[in-house]
Amino acid sequence: MITILSSPKGGSGTSVVAASLAIVSSSSYPTLLVDLAGDQAAIMGLPEPPVGLNDWANGMTHREFDEILITCKDNLQLAPSGSSAVEIFSTSAWANLARELMQRESNGFNIIIDFGRVELPLAFQKLACTHYMVTRPCYLSLRRAVNTEQKFSGVIVVQEHGRVLTTSDVESVMKLKCVAEIPNSSDISRRVDSGLLKSRLPSPLQSALAPLVSLGIST
Repeated sequence: MITILSSPKGGSGTSVVAASLAIVSSSSYPTLLVDLAGDQAAIMGLPEPPVGLNDWANGMTHREFDEILITCKDNLQLAPSGSSAVEIFSTSAWANLARELMQRESNGFNIIIDFGRVELPLAFQKLACTHYMVTRPCYLSLRRAVNTEQKFSGVIVVQEHGRVLTTSDVESVMKLKCVAEIPNSSDISRRVDSGLLKSRLPSPLQSALAPLVSLGIST
């Protein structure tokens, strides 16, 4: 199972949702969290690794793919982003990464990809995957989303106090089903800020995201 999470607008909570989904998945299945946005080491309370995906994919290290992975907790590994920007990935680099991910999926891993941006490279478009858009009920975010040609499997809505738009509005504008609603919770923010998310996942996140793991495995 390969699940990609991305957002049309930065600051929508995509990285926290991806990390949380990976933590939920790891309670039942070996899981690989792929960081293409750059924040997962910090979210997991880990020091920033000197070598990561960008270095490996662009031939800036002699390490094999397995050698750049970091163990976050039982059943959960992180492929960190690395020292350079994802934007400089070549076509062959994307293809190499896609092959590695497909190999791990065939070995029984759940793959959760924090992609960050919306438009997927060709190699990722060819993956047999689920692609969720993560967004707040925000006019500016939805305005960008409707102008993209990227196809999504569903939308994850991160709630925010004071927003006029609702989840129903998001579904109506995007013509997508909301597959999960993430509550606005100070507890979630505190866990992330203290680096404790992986050891003490808030129950609202667990409840909201667990059905996505079950859905992906059954299909």
